[in-house]
Amino acid sequence: MFRRFGEYVDNNQQRNWGYPDRGYGHQQPGGVGFDGHYFNTRLRGGVGAGGVGGNFYGNRYDDPQHPTPFPQPGILAGWRPDLQGRQRPDSINLINDRDVYVSTPFGQIQGFKVHLYDNPNPLSYYRPGQSPVDRIQGNCSVFLGIPYAQPPVREGRFKPPRAHKGWQLLQAVDFGPACPQPLNNIGATKGIRDVDEDCLYLNVYSPHTQSGLAQPFPVMVYIHGGDYQKGASNLFPAHVLASFYEVVVVTINYRLGALGFLSTGDENSPGNYGVLDQAMALRWVHENIEFFNGDRNLITLFGPGAGAASAGLLMVAPRTRQLVSRVIAQSGSALADWAIIEDVYRVQNTSRVFSRLLGCNIDSSWNIVSCLKQRHFHELGNAEFPPDVGTFPWAPVLDKGFKVAEDSWFDGWKEKDWRMFQEMPEKSIKKGDFNHGLSYLSGITHDEAAFFIHNNESLAPDYEVDEKFFDQKIREFVFKYNYTLNPEGVYDAIKYMYTYWPDPHNVTHIREQYINFLSDFFYRAPSDKMAKLLVEKNIPVFLYHLNTSVEALRAPYWRRVPHDTEYFFLTGAPFMDHEFFPLKLRLENVRWTDSDRNMSHFFMRAYSFFARYGHPSHEQILGLHFQPAQTGRLYYLNLNTTYNSSIMVNYNQKECAFWSNYLPSVIGILVPTYPPTTEVRF
Repeated sequence: MFRRFGEYVDNNQQRNWGYPDRGYGHQQPGGVGFDGHYFNTRLRGGVGAGGVGGNFYGNRYDDPQHPTPFPQPGILAGWRPDLQGRQRPDSINLINDRDVYVSTPFGQIQGFKVHLYDNPNPLSYYRPGQSPVDRIQGNCSVFLGIPYAQPPVREGRFKPPRAHKGWQLLQAVDFGPACPQPLNNIGATKGIRDVDEDCLYLNVYSPHTQSGLAQPFPVMVYIHGGDYQKGASNLFPAHVLASFYEVVVVTINYRLGALGFLSTGDENSPGNYGVLDQAMALRWVHENIEFFNGDRNLITLFGPGAGAASAGLLMVAPRTRQLVSRVIAQSGSALADWAIIEDVYRVQNTSRVFSRLLGCNIDSSWNIVSCLKQRHFHELGNAEFPPDVGTFPWAPVLDKGFKVAEDSWFDGWKEKDWRMFQEMPEKSIKKGDFNHGLSYLSGITHDEAAFFIHNNESLAPDYEVDEKFFDQKIREFVFKYNYTLNPEGVYDAIKYMYTYWPDPHNVTHIREQYINFLSDFFYRAPSDKMAKLLVEKNIPVFLYHLNTSVEALRAPYWRRVPHDTEYFFLTGAPFMDHEFFPLKLRLENVRWTDSDRNMSHFFMRAYSFFARYGHPSHEQILGLHFQPAQTGRLYYLNLNTTYNSSIMVNYNQKECAFWSNYLPSVIGILVPTYPPTTEVRF
């Protein structure tokens, strides 16, 4: 029996053995603040591990009525509000109905039921607080921390993932560790308590797993965002979406940062490990999801930002495209500059800058990789740096132009294991290299790039953007993206496009235009380009523009609808116990409005309809419907509130054309003119 402690325990609980490479939560954090003692029920939340999060749970998760001779993982150690929700008077009576089991080719998996006490259906007429007694409205079968690949450690670092060998019984009752990432994203309050290089796990949320189901449920695979640098699968609680909208939801971890995307542009480290992990997880889902009552032939990929870009890349990649039936791209596109990198010199330069930061010899690719393989994963995960070219340092790359050598370095790996992308996604789409039963849903928010301002501490507390700041940021952008043929011309063009001419010196309008400038480049223009390409290939495409806020959060007007606002709606946050969410979101005192509840229901219904039928409004939802985009008439649903929305056409076409057509054809965007002034030279 596998436990999350890296132990193998026999069925009589008499003997246990250390299992290689599976020391979950037991590696000493080395004083950097990781919650290394999380699995000690008296030390959860960072106490004794540098204090990250500082959330001391004490003995609230211990069950004195059911003592155990061995440390128990997850919910087996006692009630876990972060996994099961708030404990209620009837919770102890439900203990006998807690455990659920499924059998897969990898072995038996033990999960547990989570009971839900609110109903998102507006016709249910039930809301907590209306009755003095909580009533169970639904339940979800949950399986957490299922390993879909062997741990990518030791010789597996900077290598493609390999299939897991299986188990006898896996107690999938707690999340696996998140993949290494910058320290400022980690901690109990941020929802990521445990980090390890051994992190290739997925979680399954099923409406139920009883046999005899007439029709299996559609499958929705959530790929988290985070610029390929941060995030974790456990941050998306999918209980409400799975239970009430009858879909099987899978959330996955994949390697991040240098561990996931370091590329030397040759056989020493071709890169793409994070997206190869995604492909391995998708293959695992395709081969095993039927045992959770999921339909292996109806898989939808969805996620925000880098998750949306990843979904688009998997949609066209040769090894995965036939597995993908639908794609929902939230604020991201595989055609964005940051989604995948074609320029080998750019990725080589990034790997050298990163390696020099860690004190490695950078005179050859072999020395770089050899040095980085000796470093602790904390060092690789926590090292942050601005790239010389572009905004985000890490991304998938084209893997052509290298050949895997036949020597011990690659022992156990074949060349086909490394191959992921041999051409850019735009070329694949134009050739029709995708599942021809595909449907595509894409959406953007009103204030996509507001986080660039909110995350800039130099602008706090007022977050005003004046002309000097705006001009500086445009010039930095021109330099970062290597517009060397006519930098002043590019600067003038951007400044002209994003000046509010009726009142050009007004700081409020300057801030708004700065947000629009970055939103258009990073998100809107690439999403628009993807929609047009797919429409030309006669793929059903549906679009939305989210223009309404989460009212309960009361964000400032300039960032009312930021990047990934859909998160609160898709997780059913207005209907969930706040304990399921990271403490930093501070949802414990939030008062959800009727508009928040309706919008949450709308998104979960639309996404589940799309996963099931390939159309997000198979039936009208609260009076709203989508209309498929057409060539020349890109219809989109402009979401204000559920009772004040409408179908509109051709969103932001002038701005999108500026980035997709004007700059590339007139000025020569992104012409590689290396070396940049900051390049690390041999």
